[in-house]
Amino acid sequence: MELNVSDLIQLIAILGIITAVVYGILKFVQDFLQSESRKRESYYKSFDTVVSQLSSDVKTSQLSAAILLRRYFGNTGKKKRADLHLETINVISSLLKVLPTGVFQKTLGDGLAYAVNLSKVDLQNTNLQNLYLGRKDDVRIQMNETDMFMSDLSYANLDKIDGRGAVFMNSILYHASIKNCDFTNANFNGADLCNVYFYNVTLSGADFSKATNLPEEFEGCLDESGRFMGQESFSTPSTRKEKKVVFFSMPGCLSKRDEMITKDYRDFLEKAGYNVIWYTKDEYPEFGQFNKIRQSITKSSAMIAFGFKQICVEKGVSHPDTTQERQIENLYMSTYWNELEVGMGLMNNLPVLLVKDADIDNGVFDGKLSETFVASTTVDYDNRELEYNPAVKTWLSSF
Repeated sequence: MELNVSDLIQLIAILGIITAVVYGILKFVQDFLQSESRKRESYYKSFDTVVSQLSSDVKTSQLSAAILLRRYFGNTGKKKRADLHLETINVISSLLKVLPTGVFQKTLGDGLAYAVNLSKVDLQNTNLQNLYLGRKDDVRIQMNETDMFMSDLSYANLDKIDGRGAVFMNSILYHASIKNCDFTNANFNGADLCNVYFYNVTLSGADFSKATNLPEEFEGCLDESGRFMGQESFSTPSTRKEKKVVFFSMPGCLSKRDEMITKDYRDFLEKAGYNVIWYTKDEYPEFGQFNKIRQSITKSSAMIAFGFKQICVEKGVSHPDTTQERQIENLYMSTYWNELEVGMGLMNNLPVLLVKDADIDNGVFDGKLSETFVASTTVDYDNRELEYNPAVKTWLSSF
């Protein structure tokens, strides 16, 4: 079959159209892929920027970054991206291993709830104090086999969690609240459950062997190996006996200023309905001094430790004959009794408020110490405004 010129021109035109269409499609695909690549690159860069802000010296930048980090969970936002989901969890987990208790730590930790799926995640040795691991909507957080070995969950609120096989081994759940959760076959071996509150929690097969401070409601619920036997949901009473006794740990010899400060705190607490245990040096017994303190602390519900300047080391040596030996000058210390009494208080699970001179920064008054049940303020705070003092309010809410 021979093609005439007209047919040849028509064929060339058709091929030109097909070529143009194919080119247009390929160009569209290329542009689309390049656009997606740029978006993905921008997405990863924004993640790196947010992570870098977490180490900022500016507190507001830190807090903003802690909140913005939640957008990188794979199940949030209109576009679901799972590629940074696990990395975001790992960033939060890593920081919670070193962060002290506070607003930044809580904001960062609260963000874990937005991940929704935390199953099999490594949260070992993390600071989960005072966190809210729950959702205000009907979404249940998945924490099946999540590992919280040796983590601190003091005053944490765990709500609507599916945590079958979750690991709380050797963790601290001091005053934690656990509600509407399924912890079937969870591992609480060696955990501290002091004053923990359970409501509507499934604990079937959970291992409580070697756990300490078990609620009295556990009596008869565990088999010989320490496993929970009941199949139905478990709850402990929502109201416990309220004690309103506050122990004052303070020097036996006070300056006029120090005496006025302790009296301001005593008057404030007594007006609020609390009983205060305080005694001067003249009231110490001639024998059984430790027992007197132990008895007083045992019947108390909280403690205030006053870190007043009692000892001044003008020149001295710290840690002599060790690798950490150093010279010290003008070091101020509080009374040694603070160390003993605060130690006894913590062993009796008392929330502690530290009221210290600015120059006191050692022992129990070391500013680097961080616990959700230990609040700290200074003697310089206006005692006429104690009811508005954030540290005092935090401490009072702990018991």
